[in-house]
Amino acid sequence: MIKPDILLFMSDQHAPQYMGGGLMPVDTPNLDLLRKEGTTFTQAYTACPLCVPARMAMLSGMQASKTGIFTNMDALPNTLPTFLHHLVEAGYETVLVGRMHFVGADQRHGFTKRIAPDFTNSGWTRPPWIEEDFGVHTQTMGYKWCTHVVGGGESPVLSYDEMVVRTAEEYLNKPHEKPQFILVGTYGPHFPYVAPPQLFEKYLKTAVLPQTFHKKEDFINPVLESLQEPDANPEVALACQAAYKGLIEHTDALVGRVFNAFCNFTKQRGTQKLFGYLSDHGDTVGEHGIYGKKTFFEKSVKIPLIFAGDGVEKGCSWDYPVTILDVGPTVCQWGNATIPFRADGQSLADILHGKKGNEKRIVLSEGADKNHQGEWVYSCMLRTEQYKFISYNGYERYDMLFDVDEDPLEQENLTDRLPNVYKRLRNIAQQCTSPAAAQELQCIHARSAAIFAKNERATGFDDRERYRDYPLQAKQPPVICITTLTTPPGKEQRSTYCGADVLQKVVQK
Repeated sequence: MIKPDILLFMSDQHAPQYMGGGLMPVDTPNLDLLRKEGTTFTQAYTACPLCVPARMAMLSGMQASKTGIFTNMDALPNTLPTFLHHLVEAGYETVLVGRMHFVGADQRHGFTKRIAPDFTNSGWTRPPWIEEDFGVHTQTMGYKWCTHVVGGGESPVLSYDEMVVRTAEEYLNKPHEKPQFILVGTYGPHFPYVAPPQLFEKYLKTAVLPQTFHKKEDFINPVLESLQEPDANPEVALACQAAYKGLIEHTDALVGRVFNAFCNFTKQRGTQKLFGYLSDHGDTVGEHGIYGKKTFFEKSVKIPLIFAGDGVEKGCSWDYPVTILDVGPTVCQWGNATIPFRADGQSLADILHGKKGNEKRIVLSEGADKNHQGEWVYSCMLRTEQYKFISYNGYERYDMLFDVDEDPLEQENLTDRLPNVYKRLRNIAQQCTSPAAAQELQCIHARSAAIFAKNERATGFDDRERYRDYPLQAKQPPVICITTLTTPPGKEQRSTYCGADVLQKVVQK
């Protein structure tokens, strides 16, 4: 039996509410086509709303509290099989094109080859030449500095993603003997909030301030408060939203290019195909005063998940909770490979075939952040068919309960109004999580990362698998720039200027 070729396109930081027909409409014709031609999981969630923990959970099929990976400075042990190893065992060539955010010496974890480098450095420390590569955007990939350079123009992200997609197209234009599992990883629509100029101007004309902009919310605990950007003014908030939407439309065009190349590839080989689109987490883009990820609010923790191809039910929408942990078991079953035996996820293959799935499922997402005292705080989210429960260890008086169907912006905490629902979900959380154990495991991993970093500084930076060939214009302020640093990174002085009249028209409307 000829195995199907499988390709996953994995973006970074795409909140699915920002899509054609979504809560925050964006022109995404290629993703719209995928939804028409395949099956969409409208209630898909990440296992941890942060890049490395989410990706390592997906590859291993294990919850973050089992891998112990809660931060971007961590790695899977090379003795832990990923679902890629099972695909290789089944005869697949597993190809990584671009981003996966591996940290440490093992940059494969089951991929038989990588044909395009990563965006972030592969080592445990930050290379001293990072400013040379990223220029004015050096700090803006981080949530505390992401609002410092916003606008329309070129950026390292746009340059990198073009390289990745071009490499994927070239690979798919060549013959290959083995059945293929290909993962194409882009960095967009991750900040910096810089989109192509025409797209930035397009969405700036319709940008609106978040309903929770500068709004006092009683359920914001001290850990969440530390993530807020209270100084972001309306001008910057509108610009961030416009740029993010522009980045998503740009990413949609890249998805279309890869999908077309993959269809031509399988047609020439005479093989069946499975194409998937997903992201590792989302971006709140200013809602609740927070930019980026690291929270369990819908736009941060929810992900797009779409499959299309031969044998996939067309135009189907599965509107019940699923998780990024389901990706590995699904792909393995589709490729007739062994499903990882320690997987916390479930195969969605039956749903893709048009059959019934588990409508009563409860999915879990986890996190760990430091509080003001520098202590690790475990947090978790449970998502049921109707409700979402959120709790931070030690801050239970800020527990949250939302009806996300009726309140998608999560403005009304229902813990007092629905005490029975709250108690039931809190009991389930207590049964399936161990906050103290998770915090201790994270402490151990953090100490290990610090040791690895010291060792790397002594032996030299490992930056072999990071892309560095950026054009000069990708390192400079965008041509339409809303706000930029005028001093070295770390200083807070800002200047505001604009290369187009459209900004003033929007701010004054």
